[in-house]
Amino acid sequence: MIVESIDYSDKLNLVIITIDGEKFLISYDLYYDLNLSSESQIDFDSYKVILKDDQYNKAKNLALRKISFSPKSSSEINKILKGQHFDQDIIEKTINFLKDFDLIDDEAFVRSFITDKHNISKWPKNKIRYALRSKNIDDYIIEEYLSEISDEDEYQNAYDFAINKAKGDDSFQMRQKVFRFLASKGFDFDIINNVLGDIFQ
Repeated sequence: MIVESIDYSDKLNLVIITIDGEKFLISYDLYYDLNLSSESQIDFDSYKVILKDDQYNKAKNLALRKISFSPKSSSEINKILKGQHFDQDIIEKTINFLKDFDLIDDEAFVRSFITDKHNISKWPKNKIRYALRSKNIDDYIIEEYLSEISDEDEYQNAYDFAINKAKGDDSFQMRQKVFRFLASKGFDFDIINNVLGDIFQ
């Protein structure tokens, strides 16, 4: 195998080498270690090292693009990279890189997610818990930050939803509708009953 061309990407801070018509992204360190130049002969062992480094750099760049759009948990990055068929060792190396540079942080992700969903979208704790578990976040992290949401906060969100739904109608039929509505949103039955007791007297 022969190195046909060598280019440099300042944007990616990587070297782009072409071997037998195929382009590979490798680090400058590997480029210097292998002492590569145009027309260099590549043995099979060196080719495997290049291939591995190329996969890592592609996985890393994909992950960086994804987190530039919105915060991601380590599990979400794992799922994204698996979907692109990267090897598990490459995925783990990429996630460790992101963690080392504080680019992903599951606790920060949970804090941000809960703040957004509870304060802006008015989600109840049960719905937030289910959503975070679906992202494979550890339960102890979820529960630690969910515990900061008080029953009074939950009650107020449920009450606001109920008032908007009832629109002044205090009939038995509306009470049933509001009950089903709040239950469908994931509020605890104790919260729902307290809200209904205060609105439908």
